[in-house]
Amino acid sequence: MKRLVAVLLVFVVIILCSAYGEQASSVSPIAATAVTPLNSALNAGPRAGAGDDPANGIYVSPTGNDSVATGSISAPYKSINAALSAANPGDTIILRGGTYREGVNVRIREPNITIKSAKGEKAVIDLTTPDPGRDEDSGVYFDVDSSGGKLQNVEVKGGFYAVCVETTFRWDPDDPFTYGASGIVIEDCVLHDSRYDVVKVKPNCTNVTIRNNEIYNSGRAFDGNPTTGEDNAEGIDNVNGDKMVVQNNYIHDVRGTGVYAKGGAADVLIENNRIESIYGAGIMVGFDTSPEWFDTNVNPEYYENIRGVVRNNLIMDTGWEGIGFYGSKDAQVYNNTLVNVNKGGLFHSAIYFGLTYQDWESYAKRPANVNPNIHHNIVCQPSSFQRQMIEIRYSNDLGGLSALSGNPVMNNNCYYISGKSAGFSDYRPGSGLENVGLSVWQRHISGDSGSIEVDPALDSNYMPTNPQCAGMGIIPDGSGSPSISNFDTINRYTAGLFTDVNEDLWYGFNNQKVVARVYEYGLMKGSNGEFKPGGNMTIAEAITVAARIHNIYNGGRGEFVQGNPWYQVYVSYAIQNGIITASAFSDYNKPATRAEMAYIFSRSLPKTEFEEQNTVNSLPDVNNDTPYYIEIILLYEAGVVAGNEQGVYFPNNNITRAEAAAIISRVILPDTRVSGKTYL
Repeated sequence: MKRLVAVLLVFVVIILCSAYGEQASSVSPIAATAVTPLNSALNAGPRAGAGDDPANGIYVSPTGNDSVATGSISAPYKSINAALSAANPGDTIILRGGTYREGVNVRIREPNITIKSAKGEKAVIDLTTPDPGRDEDSGVYFDVDSSGGKLQNVEVKGGFYAVCVETTFRWDPDDPFTYGASGIVIEDCVLHDSRYDVVKVKPNCTNVTIRNNEIYNSGRAFDGNPTTGEDNAEGIDNVNGDKMVVQNNYIHDVRGTGVYAKGGAADVLIENNRIESIYGAGIMVGFDTSPEWFDTNVNPEYYENIRGVVRNNLIMDTGWEGIGFYGSKDAQVYNNTLVNVNKGGLFHSAIYFGLTYQDWESYAKRPANVNPNIHHNIVCQPSSFQRQMIEIRYSNDLGGLSALSGNPVMNNNCYYISGKSAGFSDYRPGSGLENVGLSVWQRHISGDSGSIEVDPALDSNYMPTNPQCAGMGIIPDGSGSPSISNFDTINRYTAGLFTDVNEDLWYGFNNQKVVARVYEYGLMKGSNGEFKPGGNMTIAEAITVAARIHNIYNGGRGEFVQGNPWYQVYVSYAIQNGIITASAFSDYNKPATRAEMAYIFSRSLPKTEFEEQNTVNSLPDVNNDTPYYIEIILLYEAGVVAGNEQGVYFPNNNITRAEAAAIISRVILPDTRVSGKTYL
């Protein structure tokens, strides 16, 4: 019945909205995330079927017998925990179809153990009624030494948490060495009816992937209490777990927040999820964490979330905000569609900048949000919506707390409330902004350019049919098409941003602006307030930028998951897509020459994008014997490079970062290229 009600509510909202109208290098991606097309959030949830069963798997069956079991398909175990006791690292536990009532948690203690349903069958782990005294057990428990473990195509119901990923963090305050289960994968599962959070990720548990699951009915411990969204009963609760990926999940009927990553969680990606019928917030980038859970060695400012990415999520029917920011740093939120969020109007706004109190402890820092980047989102609200579209909170508590430092970086969003105007509020001292219209909001923050207030006219797939909203909101499968227009600004540059950039020199803001452009388009960035315009760019760094340019041009987001070495994913992509050959370079860490730069970037886009607009008869220091002669000439003809005043290219010199910025900006911005020259 709950699912039927959710479908009916969604149908009503559709009618309302349509009827009315790396080692981190200096050029690494803003967030290192997966090179995969953005799948439509409409396809979120478990995929049909399970993968093949390995020949040496250990079998478990509800009809098995632990006393005589060998783990073969003909002599299976009855208890999952008995099978785990017999398993070695790398083994796969195969569950035959049926319900397993262990009475205690299924605890994985060894690394690289997989638990999965047998192919074509569905196993259910039921901990809705635990053994006496075991009410704090989780359904499936990844112990601290279970790194590399997987849970696949299994239904888990009940438990304190349905699934818990454990850590040693704070077990012994005097022991500086802490670690957690990492590299855990939870996929194609149905997880529900937990007493508190459905999935819990604890501090120091890194690289946890939660994908293609259905997650619902959290907080059964609070049954009978008012549903205000304040219960500690999230769909996915991550406290200080870095590099978590939450992807393609269907999350619904949650008493708390759908997903949050807080407590200093860094480089978390939340994408392609369908999140609906949530009593709290849809997604929170940070929130409010007790200060003892922070790792102040890497996060001395107590940021709740660092470099989080929230993209391509469909968020509907929430009690609190659709997306909230709390103590976040460098968050990226784009191409999300929010429908009927903050519907009860009990707390906050559709998009909300909130405060973190961190238990009011005197030593905690409680930082404001810093540098959030919000673009190409759609917020579509019914006429019953009574609160603000965006709100920036301020409180006099603790001497004054602000939810935002500076202004957000925003552009190309669509806002719509059926039958009324959208309101925007900034309650920080001196702003005087309360429930103002979009144009006043844009002037106030000196941003949100390209944003509009129109009915997106969402269709049954929540895609905008209003052409003014093209490119905003969730992106369906295969929607990207190759185009130079796919490049868009994601940062805002102001003169003096980098202390070592002389804005009056040729590369500066008061001249050719090449440093500003590559920063604004997110293709190069500085470190510790410096850009190092005279520094070298390595081969790996050049390939990184070229791979991102190629990916964005072809409809992607230019975002990759870094491995070891950090640049390998970019090199592999460049080889696969013809940007470089596999034998082109033997040392990716050496400085790139100007000739090598021409080779790499001339192949980052199709030749048709390098239209000839200069005549090259000869060049002083480039001839047929020069490495990458053809590529250098191509870029001269296209106006991407021009050499010095005499046309000298210096092909064997190492390229500087300022020179690289000039080439990169002209590659993606044809209007900035040199034209009308003849080289004799």
